[in-house]
Amino acid sequence: MIRIITAANRESHSTEIAEMHALRKKVFHDLLKWDVSVKGDWEIDHYDAANPVYVLSYSPEGRLRGSLRLLPTLGPNMLDDTFPILLGDEPEIRSASVWESSRFCIEPEISQDRASNQVTVAAAELMCGVGELCLASDISHIVTVTDVFLERMFRRMGCPGERIGEPRKIGSVFAVAVGWEIDTQMLAGMKAIASIDGRVLEDVSALGRARAA
Repeated sequence: MIRIITAANRESHSTEIAEMHALRKKVFHDLLKWDVSVKGDWEIDHYDAANPVYVLSYSPEGRLRGSLRLLPTLGPNMLDDTFPILLGDEPEIRSASVWESSRFCIEPEISQDRASNQVTVAAAELMCGVGELCLASDISHIVTVTDVFLERMFRRMGCPGERIGEPRKIGSVFAVAVGWEIDTQMLAGMKAIASIDGRVLEDVSALGRARAA
């Protein structure tokens, strides 16, 4: 199940927001040792003040198992403003129909369970949620800054995307900017690979709220 949180409904989802920021700290600060901004039990940065849309994946039991953040490229975003080196020779990406995905993370207890397919299900559900949201909100493309490991995982999930520039070593990882064109064929392919039937979004009305965010 995918839950969408926007500026319009954020006040009624304070528990979910706290869980998400705590998960991000667990993944990016505690596990991956990235140089990220931490406040107490939260990983949070200035892009979280830029009116993002949050996409959260929940297990059937109601446990948060993954999340990501979406930002319109017309405003502040990590690719253009923090990692422009990953654009290579390409210009800045500033378009109402192109949004950026960032802070993609999966609960470590799931991702470290190699005997389970939950990591694949959670990751695929997140990306399918993004696809459904984009198709309903006139968003044609998603861009992201990721590492080459996750880039390979996206390919296996049926959303290979295209590199915008060449990979560069940033910190301890090789990072790369990737873009996807979102269409019904790609969404159907991802759902088929992950054996997902039907819609993944919890609340269809969240689509309207995301458009207004």
